[in-house]
Amino acid sequence: MSYNGTVTCSHCYRTGHNKRKCPKLSEQIKGKYEGNSRMAAQEREAGNETDGQWYDERAENYRQLYLKRTKIDLATGEKVSNKASKAARMKNVTCGYCAERGHTRRICQHAKNDKQVFIEQTRRERASAWEHAVNMGIGVGSMVPIRASGYDSEGEWCMHTQLRYIKSVDWDASVARQSALVVYHTDARKIGDSNQNRWTSRDSLDNLRKAFGEAREYAATVDERPPMASLLPTLDPPAGWLEPSEKSMKEALRREFPTTGNKYNKSRNWQYKYPEGDTLEAIKVLNLQEHYENVS
Repeated sequence: MSYNGTVTCSHCYRTGHNKRKCPKLSEQIKGKYEGNSRMAAQEREAGNETDGQWYDERAENYRQLYLKRTKIDLATGEKVSNKASKAARMKNVTCGYCAERGHTRRICQHAKNDKQVFIEQTRRERASAWEHAVNMGIGVGSMVPIRASGYDSEGEWCMHTQLRYIKSVDWDASVARQSALVVYHTDARKIGDSNQNRWTSRDSLDNLRKAFGEAREYAATVDERPPMASLLPTLDPPAGWLEPSEKSMKEALRREFPTTGNKYNKSRNWQYKYPEGDTLEAIKVLNLQEHYENVS
């Protein structure tokens, strides 16, 4: 819009309309449609089917563009309704998730099904991970000795056996294919320190259990008394954790099904295209076999 309030077209630079309504641009698009249609017919008459198809595709793109601008279908010369125009455009829309034509990611049924499968996988794996963690006997409140690098009691930096206090569980980190429980643990000597972040680490319970075993093995090699863990754990998951829903897994779903980044990041994961193992089992539990091409 110019300084005096008059609309100026950015295509033809005339006043009174914008580029969206520019009649000159519409005529140019119509001319390109007709030109490509003629070239397609000529190439086919000459026996060049591949070139004919190439011109047809270009003509179709201009037809769709003209239809969007004017609601007139150049193939028939007839005016179409908004609903019919949108339906015609949707036929050529490619879904950014499944790469199929005719719909967008927002209404993609594959995406909806895959999300339900992911939630079901998470439910099954969380139950198993929680049972495994309980049987392990380590949880919030445990004191676990591990071999780690850091300052020893003499103030020297070296590998030594360090007592770690398990502070909390990152419950949201436990999802399908990453179901092991992850905990935050800190140097037991620094429990009262005001800057806890400096001394806090993040590991799976399995890794801590392994590190505990390594500390005991090291003690045996140097003929020392094996270190003992103080195991008074609590592992009470938050309400709904063992029965996850789309609402409670909002952040996990956002990570598993990203809508930002390049097309490869946003496209459908191969585990849903060619399901096997736990993914396949979840599909069968949900009775979604008919919606997956590679599932019998």
